[in-house]
Amino acid sequence: MSLSLRASLVAALALATPAVALAQSGGNVQLVAAGRQQFDDLRYEEAVQTLSAALLRRGNTPAQEVTIYELLGLSYLALNRDEESEGAFRLMLAREPEHALEAGQAPRVRDFYQGVMERWVRDGRPGLARTSDGARSERPVTIDHRSPAQQTAGVVLTLTAQITDPDRRAEALVLAYRPGSRGLFRRLRTSRSAGVFSASIPPEEVRPPVVEYYLEAVDPRGIAVSSRGDAFAPLRVVVPQAEATPITSRWWFWTGAAAVLAGVAVGTYFAVSGSSEPEPARLTITVRGE
Repeated sequence: MSLSLRASLVAALALATPAVALAQSGGNVQLVAAGRQQFDDLRYEEAVQTLSAALLRRGNTPAQEVTIYELLGLSYLALNRDEESEGAFRLMLAREPEHALEAGQAPRVRDFYQGVMERWVRDGRPGLARTSDGARSERPVTIDHRSPAQQTAGVVLTLTAQITDPDRRAEALVLAYRPGSRGLFRRLRTSRSAGVFSASIPPEEVRPPVVEYYLEAVDPRGIAVSSRGDAFAPLRVVVPQAEATPITSRWWFWTGAAAVLAGVAVGTYFAVSGSSEPEPARLTITVRGE
């Protein structure tokens, strides 16, 4: 392993430690609490990422799912993503049909939620029969993906995956990525060809020490139903620092060195001869008579 790759791996692990520790230390409870705090701080994009991560992890109680879907619905609505907001609220109602939003919501929020409830009832309260016992009956959606170990800086990074979806719950696959280990993940819709989903991270975003990403299968309303990685435990591709080029391998080094050596030789000659100009060449010709 080269020194640059080893250094990149160490840097990537160091940057990843806080997020992984948070995800593993307190489980979903801490993720939900973090998502609520982000929502209260008006950091709606971060709240969506955190709550989506909590949603797809095992061990949520029905009450936790209701809380997650409510906060997701409110966050999406704050971002003017009405379709995703309605999708989250519908899934919440399927788990708690008489749920009322927390007091103090803005009139726009109350009106939107009332409209969602009316449409959900008019549509036959979809999802309620499958979740009345508090358990999901749908078969899981799985994402088959192999993460590359590393990528060269400044070169496009193309990722591919396949989905197994026996109940046809997923409509699309989304790639969320970021350069480094801080900041929001950018989202890209993948394209599909011959059953394989693919998306490319632009070359300017592929830079040392690491690219983090995760994949989400989303339903027709944009709500995640499965993932490979998440915002708190993303997949990682190491991007090594470029190897430094030795100065002796650069053409201008030897050109300059030759010029310096030539100058030194000429200067040495003048210093030894004691003259500031070279002596003129002498040619002696002798003519012999017959």
